[in-house]
Amino acid sequence: MSIIGKGLDEEGARRVVEKHYDDVLAYCRRHTPSRDDAFDATQETFLRFVRSLPAYRDRGKPLAFLLTIARGVCADAYRRRGRVWEQLDENAAADEPRDGGVREALQSLSPAQREVLELRYDQGLRVNEVARVLGVSRFAAGRRISAALEALKAELTDSGEGGVR
Repeated sequence: MSIIGKGLDEEGARRVVEKHYDDVLAYCRRHTPSRDDAFDATQETFLRFVRSLPAYRDRGKPLAFLLTIARGVCADAYRRRGRVWEQLDENAAADEPRDGGVREALQSLSPAQREVLELRYDQGLRVNEVARVLGVSRFAAGRRISAALEALKAELTDSGEGGVR
């Protein structure tokens, strides 16, 4: 096997793509206006990933790196169309069903709050990985997560759903 990047060979790159394709597609689906745009953004994300392999350093969880790329690709797509990037498609929520009250509470949050919760809990990223995706400090990411959870808790309490843990 030839070495493509620092710590990642061709087979390793193939495994990263296979393992995280669905995660990246789900992220792009939530951050693009249509299913076709989501597929295009996902393909562009992996194309950029492959192009970055000569400089890529495997630091543990490549999903954070891929979502950083995907975030930029989705933002670029909205800029090209003259739309506000933070708009999320409410019908593109996670594949598994959620309680309607929680879904409504999530939709009442700002797009930035929904994104930070998506990265932390839907995608399972650690706080430092969320920080890397958002391009902020670990401290700032932690504060954003806490604020979003507090806002969600307040929405659920107001709607009679109870608190979140």
